Amino acid sequence: MTRMTGGQALVQSLKLEGIDTIFGLPGIQMDFAFDALWDERDSIRVLHTRHEQACSYMADGFARTTGRIGTFIVVPGPGLLNASAGLSTAYACSSPVLAVAGQIQSDLIGRGRGVLHEINNQLETISSVCKQVERAMTPEEIPGMVHRAARALLTGRPRPVEIEVPPDVLERVGDVTLLEPESFSRASADPDLLERAAEVLGRAERPLIIAGGGVQSSAAWAELRALAEILEAPVLMSANGRGALSDRDHRAFSGVAATGALLPQADVVLAVGTRYVLPPRSAAAPEGQTFIQLDIDEHEVGRNRAPDIGIVGDAKHGLGELAARVPRHNRARPSRAGELRALQQAIAVEMARLSPQADYALAIRDVLPDDGVLVSESTQVGYWSQGGGFPVYEPRSFLTSGYQGTLGYGFATALGAQVGNPDRKVVSINGDGGFFYNVQELSTMARHEIPLVAIVFNDNAFGNVRRIQQVRFNDHTIGSDLLNPDLVKLAELFGVAASRATNPGELRSTLDRALASNAPHLIEVPMPATLDLPQQFPMEPLPSRPTLDR
Repeated sequence: MTRMTGGQALVQSLKLEGIDTIFGLPGIQMDFAFDALWDERDSIRVLHTRHEQACSYMADGFARTTGRIGTFIVVPGPGLLNASAGLSTAYACSSPVLAVAGQIQSDLIGRGRGVLHEINNQLETISSVCKQVERAMTPEEIPGMVHRAARALLTGRPRPVEIEVPPDVLERVGDVTLLEPESFSRASADPDLLERAAEVLGRAERPLIIAGGGVQSSAAWAELRALAEILEAPVLMSANGRGALSDRDHRAFSGVAATGALLPQADVVLAVGTRYVLPPRSAAAPEGQTFIQLDIDEHEVGRNRAPDIGIVGDAKHGLGELAARVPRHNRARPSRAGELRALQQAIAVEMARLSPQADYALAIRDVLPDDGVLVSESTQVGYWSQGGGFPVYEPRSFLTSGYQGTLGYGFATALGAQVGNPDRKVVSINGDGGFFYNVQELSTMARHEIPLVAIVFNDNAFGNVRRIQQVRFNDHTIGSDLLNPDLVKLAELFGVAASRATNPGELRSTLDRALASNAPHLIEVPMPATLDLPQQFPMEPLPSRPTLDR
């Protein structure tokens, strides 16, 4: 037991749980927390942003590319609400993000007095995009609260957790007992169900594995690869599952075309760590197909398709057990390399027809290292990349906004990914519309010397919206045109090196130099009006069209 302020108890507890990087913005209710962070500045790095939205996005990018807890700290009320877009994205993508928020004075909570930054029911409000929320009302309660938050983030399905402390509690001195971190075991699946699944898979003639973001969360890529090799089964990866199996493997697939080709032919399907929401226009499963679902979240098992065998458990444990059990039941497996390579090539040829999206995306792939991270966005080149066109070779190296489709998330998320992976190259692709949601973070990029390369495809419009208005609504364009400054000059004013590339070849060479510089860089790529592009892929998804994104 040690005498310390609530702010010191908070920071010491975070430190004990392994938190060494925090994204944040200071403010009056968090003064004693930030003062405690100053005392630990040699142990915990604090990167301040220009907007709370960037704090949550950066924490998400950090978390999803490292597998560690991504942490941010903001003031209550509008500060936390500003960060809620990032929390909703992290929630959709099952990301272990810890939100540390302030509160109003403890004796005024719930009284509606209209004090600074007060909102009604803050815990309940933010709970819709969090797995767990909790408030500490004394310094002595803080270590337990932080400890429970870490447990929630590191066990079960990872999703954001919010904790909050009133300012008077952060200031108050108490007799605090700090708690040592726990080591958590993986959620073991029912062995009888695993054995049944292994027997069905071993006897299958044309098995198919569908891998989602849960494979990434549990670091189960080695077990996935082992099982795919045993079964000689193609692996269809969701957008957030990309990289769990290298696209150089003849079994690796993603996107609508691959789903339509592989799903109807499979006699047994194993879905792991995915919500199993099929993309639009994909073929339906045939009658008689056996469906096995393995997921850490019991609520996802059977949510979108009733499984013949439903297994609740961790992907790493479950896939490892299946890889060990299947050989006892397995049939002879001739190589499908020729058949699957032909399908990969046919899809690649079809995707390459979608120009210039393909040309720009593949120019990026040409110079981005295998372990480099690409953060996609709600823009044409991003849609093409998410649709299976962009080859992904390593786990946790391709990020999307999942089913949230959060316009503007990409740049700030990529900044967090770069902070978490200083030895990897990170590239952010953006449209001009989305980029300006967080354009002010060029300051953060320069201030903290984050060597991200941000590419902005600029058509001076919310291009997908404008095209829909032109094509579907008889050219009734409204609210979709944008007035942008010179992006190269703008970046340079923030202290960020900048270039302009006018074609895929120039983008390739410019990006190569920017990555080699190991310094912050922005590349603007002027684009024609969206309507004039040769082909669009796809239009902005309709709200009623779900995607295979986890």
